Amino acid sequence: MGTGFGLSTTADEGETWSNHTPEDYHGKGGVSALAVGPDGALWIAVGYDTLVEEDQRLQIGGGLRLLEPGSRDWQRIPQPVDARTDTAGGMKPTTTRVQNITFDIAVVDTDEVWIASWGGGVRRSTDRGQTWEIITIDGQPFAAIDNLDHLGFALLHENGNMWVGTAGGIGKSTDGGQTWEVFTHTNQTNPISGNWCIGLWHNPYDNSVWATTLRATGETEFNAISRTTNGGQSWEIYLQEELSDGTFPRYVAFFDSAVYVATEKGVYKSIDEGQTWFLFPTIRDEVSGERLYTQTFFSVATSPASPPQHRLWVGSADGLATTADNGLTWTIFRSFVSTRERTDPPVYAYPNPFSPLHSDRPCRFQFDITGATVVTIDIYNFAMEKVITLRSDQSAPVEGTFDRSIAWDGKDNNGRMVDNGVYFFRARVGNKVHWGKIVIVN
Repeated sequence: MGTGFGLSTTADEGETWSNHTPEDYHGKGGVSALAVGPDGALWIAVGYDTLVEEDQRLQIGGGLRLLEPGSRDWQRIPQPVDARTDTAGGMKPTTTRVQNITFDIAVVDTDEVWIASWGGGVRRSTDRGQTWEIITIDGQPFAAIDNLDHLGFALLHENGNMWVGTAGGIGKSTDGGQTWEVFTHTNQTNPISGNWCIGLWHNPYDNSVWATTLRATGETEFNAISRTTNGGQSWEIYLQEELSDGTFPRYVAFFDSAVYVATEKGVYKSIDEGQTWFLFPTIRDEVSGERLYTQTFFSVATSPASPPQHRLWVGSADGLATTADNGLTWTIFRSFVSTRERTDPPVYAYPNPFSPLHSDRPCRFQFDITGATVVTIDIYNFAMEKVITLRSDQSAPVEGTFDRSIAWDGKDNNGRMVDNGVYFFRARVGNKVHWGKIVIVN
């Protein structure tokens, strides 16, 4: 699992996690793409933001990292850029890592790897990232600044075919990138919904290819899911009505005939080849009762479970969740410091400072319990006037679930968002009281 703070892996359905931080992979920033090669090698791309003006931040590509099977040492591969003199045939080189972040990786074999980057376009290496070749699906000299179909966003390698998602359509090659067939919103009878393709996936169950296709520049383009079962010759469109307000679909996953789509308004599921869709209701942890405070989901994946079920994983702006019973019960995972491991303070608030403007990322008061108890959090402004009281009846911990939290959306008892400033809280967990403070920054 790639996050803004590094890479996490689990081999026991989330019971324990192994974490790789930027210090481990010798780089700055979080994970923007990841892939596992046929030899088990783990590839990631990293990136971060930089402040270029007072109120403007731009993404910077931090390059690739490679972890060989059985190794603990990450190999660093710099972000590919061009020399200023790379102008042969009219090429316009990308000479900077700014606005040149890698969004996807496709590993073909032990030595061959492809990357899709914004400013750097689509590139292929046949020597494990030592050298790179620029690929354009229109056959024109590379010029990301001029051609939407030179901006790379997605890659898919399936059955010997290479698919490329750009801001100007989808490209497919059957000969390793020598020649390309390009699919756009306007060049087919049953085309993709939009030319901006940010994701490509293959479902072995029916040999179909699915794409998240968004409106780029055309007036008739729209956000939806596009699917082909005949190698791109025609496309079926799904979730057009559900995404008609401009909502982005972010990710697609499969388990046999079941299809899952992560979007900015929730996770959808279809079991009839996209004819009907079910939107999962609010996700709540079975044990703690805590819920995800967001409908913005960035990723979705599946893994085997006890037949006939399978396990679904969903990544959101407010944590990771998993279910093995079709959403009947969920387990939620978040990154925090347990107060059982760091006992001082016994209750703390995070994030701190906190911005209530981020409605999908509330402030949480983290603590631990040893038995069933009532927890109250009283929040006061700088004048020690009570703003709101939060109360939660905590059930007895089971299966080691001692860590708990209470969420606050940054609003007072009247439902009004609180002003900027320093606030104090008094937390009563059972018969113990602890004071702390929160900084509000909107």
